[in-house]
Amino acid sequence: EGLERKENNVVVKCQYPGVANSIDSDLNNLSMLVKMTGMTPPGLFIDEVIRVGRNELLVECNYLLEAKSQERFRKLVEDDDELSAAKFKVPAVIHDLTTAQVLTSEFCPGGTIDKVAFLDQKERNRIAKNIMKLTMKELFVWRFMQTDPNWGNFLYDVGTGTTYLIDFGSSREYSKSFVDGYLRIVWASANQDSETLMAQSHIMGFLTGDENDIMLNAHKMSGYTVGEPFLNDEEYDFGRSGITGRLSEHGSHFLQHRLTPPPEEVYTLHRKLAGAYNLCIRLGA
Repeated sequence: EGLERKENNVVVKCQYPGVANSIDSDLNNLSMLVKMTGMTPPGLFIDEVIRVGRNELLVECNYLLEAKSQERFRKLVEDDDELSAAKFKVPAVIHDLTTAQVLTSEFCPGGTIDKVAFLDQKERNRIAKNIMKLTMKELFVWRFMQTDPNWGNFLYDVGTGTTYLIDFGSSREYSKSFVDGYLRIVWASANQDSETLMAQSHIMGFLTGDENDIMLNAHKMSGYTVGEPFLNDEEYDFGRSGITGRLSEHGSHFLQHRLTPPPEEVYTLHRKLAGAYNLCIRLGA
């Protein structure tokens, strides 16, 4: 809901009563259901998925923590010359109207960013390019990422060309050791250096060393596919790349042949990367 405060519009996000207290019981029931029905393939490692999901949901229910993350992102974006020049902004938190269950922020005009698909190619490319820049800065520079790629978390104001970033409940930090190791994987994937890719994947725990050839090839090819946009300095046509279909094909082998769950950080990181890629595809960039 919106309300008036000092002649400025604000937005109030209210948590439904009892949501935080129901997370454990709901996820326990879900875990029991999928195990009883055998609905999940072995490579999904459902217990780990639920454990990570439980931790994420509990964090997202703390609006004071979200407010802190929002203010941190606001400063990071404001202090970044490239993102500021690209008209990326984060709304300020109204702290005296914010509690653990109520978050009040400045109002941001505009609609969800997927609606800008009707704009000209140049503007769509500009938006997508800067969203990819933002994603890379979050991971490799700030090591602090908003991991929910929902298109509704990016609002675009057609009148001013401003992109507003909202909803920071799923923000998380990544350690320097993880980011440095993951960068080696990305670099190896972009350069199609299979030896470094596989060696670093073993070091970081993506692979055990006992995988069959199907899994090893799927891991390598998924890495190459993710690295495609970084292969060279030329423009990458997300709209015609077919990248999601190929990633889905490789991922189907993971579900059947993976021997160990990936590092915990990967659940949130890959969700954000996939969301950024899908947004570029939606924009036809």
